Amino acid sequence: MNYNKSISANQSLPWYDDRVEVIREEELPATGGQYDDITRRTKYNTPKRIYGYLNRHVWKQEEAKKAASIIAWNCFERGIRSNAMFIGPTGCGKSHIWRCLKKIFPDRIEIVDGSNLTLDGWRGEKKWKTLLSSPIFRSGSYTVLVIDEADKMLMPKFTASGENMSHSIQSEGLTIMEGIPVEIKEGSIACRIDTKRISFVFCGAFSAKAADVAEKESGSRIGFGAAAKKVKAYDRHFTEEDMIAFGVMPEFMGRIQRIVSLEAMTVDDYFRMTDSSCGPLPNIRKQYGANIRLTAEMRRELAEAALASGLGIRGMENRIRAMMDEALFEDCSRRCFVF
Repeated sequence: MNYNKSISANQSLPWYDDRVEVIREEELPATGGQYDDITRRTKYNTPKRIYGYLNRHVWKQEEAKKAASIIAWNCFERGIRSNAMFIGPTGCGKSHIWRCLKKIFPDRIEIVDGSNLTLDGWRGEKKWKTLLSSPIFRSGSYTVLVIDEADKMLMPKFTASGENMSHSIQSEGLTIMEGIPVEIKEGSIACRIDTKRISFVFCGAFSAKAADVAEKESGSRIGFGAAAKKVKAYDRHFTEEDMIAFGVMPEFMGRIQRIVSLEAMTVDDYFRMTDSSCGPLPNIRKQYGANIRLTAEMRRELAEAALASGLGIRGMENRIRAMMDEALFEDCSRRCFVF
């Protein structure tokens, strides 16, 4: 795929951000903006076709795109459930991959925030069972539940008496992840959810653990030239042992069949994305109804700021919009801009 090809001003493509859900309008049917089951089975009936769709919407992350494609295909087409963890830095595309897939499989994928999950009977509305309240889990179909911000749910949290609440929360999820019927109440109506038909996908940054792994890996390098081989966070793929050391219970980790590590973005990635279908420009061009171009110097400046600030594509998008607003304030009739 050629990410550097020119893009016309009337295209509507998403930019690379795991909290943005913009999908090309021309790929969705006119009725409801969603695919019916027959269209999906015809158009996305192989792992490679699902991957092809993701490849048009997600910047690099080949391993993650392939993993998500085979998990979705196995689940929806073959009735094979599998649980996975998608791990990578903020803004790398962990959740964005699944948001893209939810656009073409809206009745098979549910995405929830797991950061404020609490124990059954404790204060707070979000429990393991409430994560299964979506109608898609009552359909009897094989489905995928994506739990975002999973690192916040799994990190150790101790009470005043020394009890690790994270382990208690994980323990409540063990039987559900194992695949048993669970009774869910919707008001006065109770129904049973067969969790054998649900694949659980956990997405999280686990940034503290990534930094710790990098520090230990760098310290393990001794001898001539060791200083030049400093390991950065997320350079090494996470292992089951890393996750258990982070605070995930071995029993919980034993129910995860696959860990998928995503790559961190580089200055070169951000630079190339400013002129690609996965960058912010196509969507901004459409929203402003204008022809917007960036010089090589501005693209480099935006890329370096995106990496240094940690804001990634969100920061680049905000900067471009600010420049557009300032230019339009001076002359709101303009339709061509070069920054």
